[in-house]
Amino acid sequence: MNTEKIIKIVSQIQEGLDEIKKELGHSAISDGKVKEEKNKQSRKKKSKSVDLSQPIRKLYDNKFFTDCRTDLDVKDKLELDLLTDKSPKRSSIANVLRKMVKTELLTRDKISKGKKTIIGYKDKS
Repeated sequence: MNTEKIIKIVSQIQEGLDEIKKELGHSAISDGKVKEEKNKQSRKKKSKSVDLSQPIRKLYDNKFFTDCRTDLDVKDKLELDLLTDKSPKRSSIANVLRKMVKTELLTRDKISKGKKTIIGYKDKS
């Protein structure tokens, strides 16, 4: 092969790479090597926390806490009533319930189930 044919082939390859570069974005290709494209879905994202104070407040307003309820009971009720978009964590629910105890809306009671002692939350009245 002569030099002119090689130069022509290299320029065609370069044009093809430029087109690919435009399609994928400038950061996807550099120095002729294809970088791994960072896909937003494949990256591990920190999940956005859901504000559970409003749904739990709805349960409080609907007299859900007239009986002593645990955080697991609250979680099950939130999932059944579809008051939240995704399944809430028990720790997040417990945090909201503790705040409601601090604001004196609820009281904490100990429930004995066999050898275990579970914390329950009940309406203050």
